[in-house]
Amino acid sequence: MAEKHWILCGKPDNWKIALQDSIWGLIPKFKGIWRYLEKGDRLFFYATSPVGGVIGLGQVEAKFRQNKPLWPDEIQQGKVLYPFRFEFRSDYVLPPDSWRRERIKVSLPMGSFSGINFLSDQDIIDSIYKAISDNWHIEYQPPEEGRKVHKLPEEQPVEITRELSHNTLKKMIFEIGRIHRYIAEKEYEIDGGRLDVVWRRVEKSVPTYAFEVQVAGDIYHALAKLKHAYDLWNSNIFLVVGEKDRVQVDQLLSGVFHEIRDVINIVSPAKIERIYSLQLEDEKLRRDIGLF
Repeated sequence: MAEKHWILCGKPDNWKIALQDSIWGLIPKFKGIWRYLEKGDRLFFYATSPVGGVIGLGQVEAKFRQNKPLWPDEIQQGKVLYPFRFEFRSDYVLPPDSWRRERIKVSLPMGSFSGINFLSDQDIIDSIYKAISDNWHIEYQPPEEGRKVHKLPEEQPVEITRELSHNTLKKMIFEIGRIHRYIAEKEYEIDGGRLDVVWRRVEKSVPTYAFEVQVAGDIYHALAKLKHAYDLWNSNIFLVVGEKDRVQVDQLLSGVFHEIRDVINIVSPAKIERIYSLQLEDEKLRRDIGLF
């Protein structure tokens, strides 16, 4: 499937905040468009008057919903105006003091609006890339269509001689997130409850990944918290559970929690332990040869 291209339009002052936090927000009426955003979609950063042009480019990383004010007008009014947000990666951005001088002029499609615009005209897309190459003197080649999914080596049969505790698994998940440069937190508050572990990409964002560990305990409430994380933040949700509890999990996902049946990830404690061991070994090897 071909990658989609979007132009994000905003005031220069808002762009300074967005680029600092790598977050963009949309008002509720753009919820339908927000749903079509996908990781890897191409973004052109457009600053409105007095700049009036493209000042950078990047890619969508992850979508989420936010219930805390971030932008100046939100903070001033004390409420969230742009709840439908997404994290992005900046591939190249002009220094702010050269925005007006070096921005790329773009004729936006008829009917374009502030916030976000879908680009369906390949001629416009090609003209922007050409102008970036000619004026900014950088070679920018979008990644190939499609992305390879890198999987861990196939797990070999392992004789499990001990049962991993709830706290041990939480620590392992926390450390895996830390190794991958996420902001990892244990006991993350969510409307009166607590998620066992979450990973966030940046300080001001909501959890991109949410984990509940159930080697013993209340599976119903664990699923309820994960469903709430998915509904509230669009988080990637994971339940770590042993084989003896899979029947109950499957029953709940076929019944009361059917809405998250196709999005939740069910992971065994053994796989968490294996990933943890592999990541620790990988981290040690990279440190030993100076890759950190």
